[in-house]
Amino acid sequence: MSPNAVLLIRADAAPHMGTGHVMRCLALAQAARREGLDVHMICRLGVDWLRERLAREDIPLHCLPDMPPVAEAPDSLLRQLQAASLPVPGTAAAPIWVVLDGYHFDTACQLAVMRAGYRLLVIDDYAHLPEYHCDVLLNQNISAELLTYQGNIGRKLLGLDYVLLRQEFRDAHKRAQMRIRPQRPLNILVTLGGGNFIEYLEKIAAEMTLPEMTGHSVRIIQGAMNTERIRAAFARGPARLEVLPRVDDMPSLLLDTDLCITAGGSTCWELCCLGVPFLTILGAENQRHICYWLAEKGYAPRFSRVAFMAMLTDAQYCRHMVARLDQLVDAQGAARVLAPCKQLKA
Repeated sequence: MSPNAVLLIRADAAPHMGTGHVMRCLALAQAARREGLDVHMICRLGVDWLRERLAREDIPLHCLPDMPPVAEAPDSLLRQLQAASLPVPGTAAAPIWVVLDGYHFDTACQLAVMRAGYRLLVIDDYAHLPEYHCDVLLNQNISAELLTYQGNIGRKLLGLDYVLLRQEFRDAHKRAQMRIRPQRPLNILVTLGGGNFIEYLEKIAAEMTLPEMTGHSVRIIQGAMNTERIRAAFARGPARLEVLPRVDDMPSLLLDTDLCITAGGSTCWELCCLGVPFLTILGAENQRHICYWLAEKGYAPRFSRVAFMAMLTDAQYCRHMVARLDQLVDAQGAARVLAPCKQLKA
């Protein structure tokens, strides 16, 4: 990308799909703005707090109506990219890049974007399409290089070197290294993403209803879940419960967390960056490899009552995990994603 290149980021969020696609794209948008690119985010936002979160960024936001479809129609996608306020190929010497992040953008969408004259960066998680057609393919997950990607792909960026962490996590990394942790975890956070995953949460609550939780604090990031059902799920437990309807400063919350229970998505890499021990919940098929790899390599166990009790009561076990987590990711992934794109001319 040249200094005057344009980056059009296309990602959506909704209760049934969560907010992870948009939030990791925000990390890429922040990095692109630092390098002087003209960045636009084009999103369907079915989660109210996320709309407010993006509005605080110095990044133009183009909100689309309705909820994300099962499959985006290629002609509809091109109309979204070619709105009156957005540049189109052929109108400037600088390249115009499109970023597609979402499982509803299929091979037909990729081909339509490429044929319209855009450069294309596709963000993927588990090689779910039979073919990919793009200038750059990004999969930031563990062992992504073991997946088989077919199609016309210019360059593949695979693995944890390319993890997309937002600016606030880059800023919080040094604070995390200076943090003094309690002997045993007192503040426990449960975060399952921005969608409605109440059934998973109710199962977690049942396993956490233990006398050993007396004197502990449990915080739940609400997402799109019903407050009363959350409170009912934890009503029998002795821990103090706090439901967080929204989180404006996720790094600070994680720095005040001694143990986290999380879905196996991008939050895992944020926890690694800040050295917070965690257990994973398999909330979607695309998270399976992440959850199993983290458990197999000893970075983060799968959540169960036995695993939770081990981390709750064994101080040495928790300290050992914290010491390892910082080895997995750093805060430079977004810059590494942009680097190869700069080499491609208009």
